[in-house]
Amino acid sequence: MTTGISPSYRFASIVSFLLHPFVLVVPLFMIISIRFAPTAYEGVLCGIVIILGSAAAPFAFIRRGVSRGRWSDHDISRREQRLVPFLYTIGCMVCAFAFLLLLEAPLELLATFAGMVCAVAAALLVTQLARWKISLHLIGVTGTVLTLALLLTPLAYWLAPLIVLVGWARWRVGAHTLSQALAGVALAATVTFLVYQAFGL
Repeated sequence: MTTGISPSYRFASIVSFLLHPFVLVVPLFMIISIRFAPTAYEGVLCGIVIILGSAAAPFAFIRRGVSRGRWSDHDISRREQRLVPFLYTIGCMVCAFAFLLLLEAPLELLATFAGMVCAVAAALLVTQLARWKISLHLIGVTGTVLTLALLLTPLAYWLAPLIVLVGWARWRVGAHTLSQALAGVALAATVTFLVYQAFGL
Protein backbone atom coordinates (compact mmCIF):
# COMPACT_ATOMS: atom_id res chain seq x y z
CA MET A 1 0.00 0.00 0.00
CA THR A 2 1.44 3.37 -0.98
CA THR A 3 1.58 6.20 1.55
CA GLY A 4 1.88 9.00 -0.99
CA ILE A 5 5.10 10.24 0.62
CA SER A 6 8.01 10.45 -1.81
CA PRO A 7 11.51 9.17 -0.93
CA SER A 8 12.91 12.70 -1.22
CA TYR A 9 10.37 14.03 1.27
CA ARG A 10 11.12 11.20 3.67
CA PHE A 11 14.85 11.83 3.35
CA ALA A 12 14.36 15.56 3.91
CA SER A 13 12.36 14.81 7.06
CA ILE A 14 15.16 12.60 8.38
CA VAL A 15 17.75 15.30 7.66
CA SER A 16 15.58 17.89 9.43
CA PHE A 17 15.34 15.64 12.48
CA LEU A 18 19.00 14.62 12.69
CA LEU A 19 20.28 18.17 12.16
CA HIS A 20 17.67 19.86 14.32
CA PRO A 21 19.12 22.66 16.51
CA PHE A 22 18.21 20.76 19.69
CA VAL A 23 20.18 17.77 18.38
CA LEU A 24 23.24 19.74 17.21
CA VAL A 25 23.58 21.43 20.60
CA VAL A 26 24.64 18.18 22.25
CA PRO A 27 27.79 17.25 20.28
CA LEU A 28 28.78 20.86 19.58
CA PHE A 29 28.92 22.03 23.17
CA MET A 30 30.31 18.79 24.53
CA ILE A 31 33.18 19.07 22.05
CA ILE A 32 33.85 22.75 22.84
CA SER A 33 33.46 22.21 26.60
CA ILE A 34 35.84 19.26 26.82
CA ARG A 35 38.34 20.85 24.43
CA PHE A 36 38.76 24.11 26.34
CA ALA A 37 37.92 23.26 29.97
CA PRO A 38 40.88 22.71 32.33
CA THR A 39 39.75 19.13 33.03
CA ALA A 40 37.48 16.62 31.34
CA TYR A 41 35.21 16.66 34.41
CA GLU A 42 34.70 20.42 34.21
CA GLY A 43 34.15 20.15 30.48
CA VAL A 44 31.44 17.53 30.85
CA LEU A 45 29.82 19.51 33.66
CA CYS A 46 29.69 22.70 31.60
CA GLY A 47 28.42 20.75 28.63
CA ILE A 48 25.60 19.25 30.68
CA VAL A 49 24.59 22.69 31.97
CA ILE A 50 24.33 23.99 28.41
CA ILE A 51 22.47 20.96 27.11
CA LEU A 52 19.93 21.18 29.92
CA GLY A 53 19.44 24.92 29.46
CA SER A 54 19.42 25.17 25.69
CA ALA A 55 17.99 21.84 24.56
CA ALA A 56 16.48 19.57 27.21
CA ALA A 57 14.36 22.12 29.12
CA PRO A 58 13.11 23.99 26.01
CA PHE A 59 12.32 20.73 24.20
CA ALA A 60 10.38 19.39 27.19
CA PHE A 61 8.41 22.65 27.35
CA ILE A 62 7.63 22.59 23.65
CA ARG A 63 6.72 18.90 23.69
CA ARG A 64 4.29 19.50 26.54
CA GLY A 65 2.74 22.39 24.62
CA VAL A 66 2.33 20.25 21.49
CA SER A 67 0.69 17.44 23.47
CA ARG A 68 -1.78 19.94 24.91
CA GLY A 69 -2.55 21.39 21.49
CA ARG A 70 -1.02 24.81 22.15
CA TRP A 71 1.45 24.50 19.27
CA SER A 72 1.25 22.75 15.93
CA ASP A 73 4.43 20.65 16.14
CA HIS A 74 7.87 20.39 17.75
CA ASP A 75 9.39 22.75 15.18
CA ILE A 76 6.74 25.41 16.02
CA SER A 77 6.16 25.71 12.29
CA ARG A 78 3.52 28.39 12.62
CA ARG A 79 5.23 31.76 13.06
CA GLU A 80 2.50 33.23 15.26
CA GLN A 81 3.04 30.46 17.84
CA ARG A 82 6.76 31.09 18.34
CA LEU A 83 6.78 33.93 20.88
CA VAL A 84 6.24 31.96 24.10
CA PRO A 85 8.57 29.05 23.22
CA PHE A 86 11.27 31.53 22.15
CA LEU A 87 10.99 33.53 25.37
CA TYR A 88 11.08 30.36 27.48
CA THR A 89 14.12 29.09 25.58
CA ILE A 90 15.97 32.39 25.96
CA GLY A 91 15.13 32.42 29.69
CA CYS A 92 16.54 28.92 30.11
CA MET A 93 19.66 29.86 28.18
CA VAL A 94 20.26 32.96 30.29
CA CYS A 95 20.01 30.81 33.44
CA ALA A 96 22.48 28.34 31.95
CA PHE A 97 24.85 31.18 31.06
CA ALA A 98 24.72 32.39 34.67
CA PHE A 99 25.67 28.90 35.87
CA LEU A 100 28.57 28.86 33.41
CA LEU A 101 29.85 32.10 34.92
CA LEU A 102 29.66 30.56 38.39
CA LEU A 103 31.54 27.52 37.12
CA GLU A 104 34.18 29.83 35.60
CA ALA A 105 33.71 28.24 32.20
CA PRO A 106 36.41 28.88 29.58
CA LEU A 107 36.15 32.00 27.45
CA GLU A 108 35.69 30.01 24.23
CA LEU A 109 32.67 28.24 25.67
CA LEU A 110 31.14 31.42 27.04
CA ALA A 111 31.58 33.15 23.68
CA THR A 112 30.02 30.25 21.78
CA PHE A 113 27.04 30.07 24.10
CA ALA A 114 26.63 33.85 24.11
CA GLY A 115 26.54 33.72 20.32
CA MET A 116 23.80 31.13 20.46
CA VAL A 117 21.74 33.25 22.85
CA CYS A 118 22.18 36.30 20.62
CA ALA A 119 21.19 34.33 17.52
CA VAL A 120 18.00 33.04 19.13
CA ALA A 121 17.15 36.54 20.38
CA ALA A 122 17.75 38.00 16.91
CA ALA A 123 15.59 35.30 15.37
CA LEU A 124 12.83 36.19 17.82
CA LEU A 125 13.00 39.83 16.78
CA VAL A 126 12.80 38.89 13.11
CA THR A 127 9.88 36.55 13.76
CA GLN A 128 7.88 39.01 15.81
CA LEU A 129 8.76 42.43 14.39
CA ALA A 130 9.21 41.54 10.74
CA ARG A 131 6.54 38.81 11.00
CA TRP A 132 8.78 36.52 9.02
CA LYS A 133 9.70 32.91 9.80
CA ILE A 134 13.50 32.77 9.61
CA SER A 135 14.97 29.27 9.63
CA LEU A 136 16.24 28.11 13.03
CA HIS A 137 17.59 24.94 11.43
CA LEU A 138 19.87 27.00 9.19
CA ILE A 139 20.93 29.20 12.09
CA GLY A 140 21.84 26.09 14.05
CA VAL A 141 23.79 24.20 11.40
CA THR A 142 25.61 27.31 10.13
CA GLY A 143 26.62 28.31 13.64
CA THR A 144 27.84 24.79 14.33
CA VAL A 145 30.04 24.62 11.24
CA LEU A 146 31.52 28.08 11.83
CA THR A 147 32.17 27.40 15.51
CA LEU A 148 34.05 24.19 14.80
CA ALA A 149 36.03 25.87 12.00
CA LEU A 150 36.95 28.99 13.95
CA LEU A 151 37.73 27.37 17.30
CA LEU A 152 39.02 23.91 16.40
CA THR A 153 40.20 23.48 12.83
CA PRO A 154 39.61 25.05 9.40
CA LEU A 155 39.01 21.49 8.18
CA ALA A 156 35.51 21.87 9.64
CA TYR A 157 34.69 24.09 6.68
CA TRP A 158 34.40 20.84 4.74
CA LEU A 159 31.16 20.36 6.68
CA ALA A 160 29.66 23.35 4.82
CA PRO A 161 27.69 21.07 2.44
CA LEU A 162 25.56 20.18 5.46
CA ILE A 163 24.28 23.76 5.38
CA VAL A 164 23.13 23.30 1.81
CA LEU A 165 21.63 19.91 2.67
CA VAL A 166 19.62 21.33 5.57
CA GLY A 167 18.48 24.26 3.45
CA TRP A 168 17.22 21.87 0.80
CA ALA A 169 15.54 19.68 3.41
CA ARG A 170 13.67 22.56 5.02
CA TRP A 171 12.52 23.72 1.59
CA ARG A 172 11.54 20.18 0.57
CA VAL A 173 9.31 19.63 3.60
CA GLY A 174 7.68 23.01 3.00
CA ALA A 175 8.95 24.54 6.23
CA HIS A 176 10.82 27.48 4.68
CA THR A 177 11.39 29.39 1.49
CA LEU A 178 14.85 29.85 0.00
CA SER A 179 15.03 33.42 1.31
CA GLN A 180 14.16 32.29 4.86
CA ALA A 181 16.88 29.66 4.71
CA LEU A 182 19.47 32.13 3.38
CA ALA A 183 18.49 34.63 6.07
CA GLY A 184 19.18 31.99 8.71
CA VAL A 185 22.65 31.41 7.26
CA ALA A 186 23.38 35.14 7.12
CA LEU A 187 22.18 35.76 10.67
CA ALA A 188 24.20 32.88 12.11
CA ALA A 189 27.37 33.92 10.27
CA THR A 190 27.03 37.57 11.29
CA VAL A 191 26.35 36.82 14.95
CA THR A 192 29.13 34.22 15.17
CA PHE A 193 31.82 36.51 13.77
CA LEU A 194 30.68 39.55 15.77
CA VAL A 195 30.46 37.71 19.09
CA TYR A 196 33.83 36.03 18.71
CA GLN A 197 35.33 39.39 17.81
CA ALA A 198 33.72 40.97 20.87
CA PHE A 199 35.22 38.24 23.07
CA GLY A 200 38.62 38.76 21.48
CA LEU A 201 38.75 35.35 19.84
